[in-house]
Amino acid sequence: MNLVFDVYQHSDKGAWGFCPRGSEVMIAEIKLDGTLKLETINAIKLGGALTAKVRMGYSRAARCKYLHRNVTPDGKVLGEFSEVHPDLDFAGDGELVLMVTRSIGLDVDALLQEWEVLLQGVDGVRNTADVWIARQRRAVQYFTAPDTHPAFALVLSNWAVENKQVVIAQSGQVPAVTPKNDPMAWKQFLSKWFAEATTQRTLEQLRWSLRDAMLAAPVIHNNTDDADGWIADASQAAF
Repeated sequence: MNLVFDVYQHSDKGAWGFCPRGSEVMIAEIKLDGTLKLETINAIKLGGALTAKVRMGYSRAARCKYLHRNVTPDGKVLGEFSEVHPDLDFAGDGELVLMVTRSIGLDVDALLQEWEVLLQGVDGVRNTADVWIARQRRAVQYFTAPDTHPAFALVLSNWAVENKQVVIAQSGQVPAVTPKNDPMAWKQFLSKWFAEATTQRTLEQLRWSLRDAMLAAPVIHNNTDDADGWIADASQAAF
C-alpha cells in the first residue's frame, strides 16, 4: 500500500515529509530539482528532525500527501508529493474512466496474460496496450482504465464484475452486468468518453457484441442473495 506523508515545504529548499511506521519513521526529502532522498529513522528521533526543519523555515502543508517516485533512464531517483494516489495519476496519459481495487493474493501475472490475449484481437491498441498492461503490473492498490481506448475499460470491467469486484467510475452509473453479457448497456455507459461506433467495434473485436451475447449459453447464477448485494454496490459506485 502506498504511504501517506505529513509534508513540510520550503520555497528555496524543496519539501520534506515523514510517515510513521510503528517504531520507525520513513523520511522523504525532495530537493528543488526533484531529487529524492529516502531514509528510515527511529521514531524517537522524529521530534528533533522535525524541529530542525521548522527552524530552517519549513512550513506544514495543509493536507497529507502521497509520495510519487520515478527513476530516470540514467538512474536518478526523482520524487514528488501529491494528493493524488500514484495508481490514479496518469500524468498526461489520458483521464481516468474507472478503477477497481486490486485484491490481495491475486495472481496478477496470470490475469495480465489473460488481458493481453483479449487485447490482441482489438485493432489500434498494440502500443497503448503494452503501456496499459505495464501500468497494471505496477499498480499497488488500484487497477485503472483511462480514456485512451474503450478496450481497457471493457476488459477491466468484465473481469471485475465476473469476480464480484466493485467498479468505481469517474461519473455515471456503472452497469450491473458484464460487458460480455450486456454490451448495449456498456456502450451507452462509455459514450461519455468514447464514440459509440468505436465502442461497438471494440465489443465486436472482443467477441462481446450483442450478437455474441444472444448466441452465448445462458449464465446460471447461484447464491442469489449474495449476488444481489454486490450488484447493488457496483451499480451505485462512482466518484
